[in-house]
Amino acid sequence: MTEQLAFTLLDEKTLRRLEHVVRLYNAGKPLFPRALLEDLDRQIEEGREEIRIKDFDDVVSTYSRSVPAVCLDLATTYCIGYSSIQLLTYVHPSCAMMMFADKPPVSILYTRHPEFSEGTIEGLDSTFASVREHWRESETCHELESHLTASQFSLPIRKIVAFGLGTLDQSHNGRISTRSYVQHAAVETMATVLARSGVSGGQTVDCYVQDPWYNENDVRFLQSIGLQPLNDPKGFLEIDEHTLVFSVCPNVPVKQIVADLQWPGAMVWNSVCGEEEKKQWKRRLRNGEEFWMGPLATDPDSDRVCEMVTHYQKVALHDPEDYFGDLSLYTRV
Repeated sequence: MTEQLAFTLLDEKTLRRLEHVVRLYNAGKPLFPRALLEDLDRQIEEGREEIRIKDFDDVVSTYSRSVPAVCLDLATTYCIGYSSIQLLTYVHPSCAMMMFADKPPVSILYTRHPEFSEGTIEGLDSTFASVREHWRESETCHELESHLTASQFSLPIRKIVAFGLGTLDQSHNGRISTRSYVQHAAVETMATVLARSGVSGGQTVDCYVQDPWYNENDVRFLQSIGLQPLNDPKGFLEIDEHTLVFSVCPNVPVKQIVADLQWPGAMVWNSVCGEEEKKQWKRRLRNGEEFWMGPLATDPDSDRVCEMVTHYQKVALHDPEDYFGDLSLYTRV
């Protein structure tokens, strides 16, 4: 069975809805307009218990900031949900009931955040100093510094906004994420290089970081090293043409949000290649049970993302230490 066959199993109403979403998207309607995120941020800042958000047809839905009773066993707080165009047009090839969920691009979801914290500010500081030293000596760091120094920027870069770099605090088993520490150290490195090479126009490069998993220890420590944590969606609203956006395998469609919201001066993020668009559903067997492996990803490319990056110069980042994976620097031409 293929995805194409799955479409033939859609009822007429669902098929019309799917076609409607695709038609609006192809006509250029943004999934993540700035005005919508600004209004959402305003409602959150005002402390409203009920949040009103427009869907793709500009119909308003109301969400509670308090976790509904039916979710209390699974969730402790709310978060903002962002649906990529792939998720909005999700079709499962084997189960008609799972084929197409009529989701809004932006909504309120409910989740459970870790309630433990075994780390201390002193511990974070000591670990960060050690990891940062190794990072600065790494080939990946030198490669990133070299690319930033050699690249031509059409506009001054005065701020860095980073997404999904992860918590620095210890988990309940005492483990830390070296990648998270390195990614935060990389923000420091990029800010230093941009200022030193004159790309910032003689100004200090402001650094903002947004991750829903930051806890109080994270916030206090990050502020102490000059990185300003922001609550969602403030990080997205900070982006302007003088911004470098940094993200590594985030759990939200950062690339598609940026493409709709504001094209920045530069990006350092997962390489855009369009391969996600070519992936197909594949049938697999596990312990004798059949299941389908789908093409969905949390930060997929899209036609808009691919179009956006044609206006940028791309340089792939060589990362022998595997701190980031497949990452590229994009500078606006």
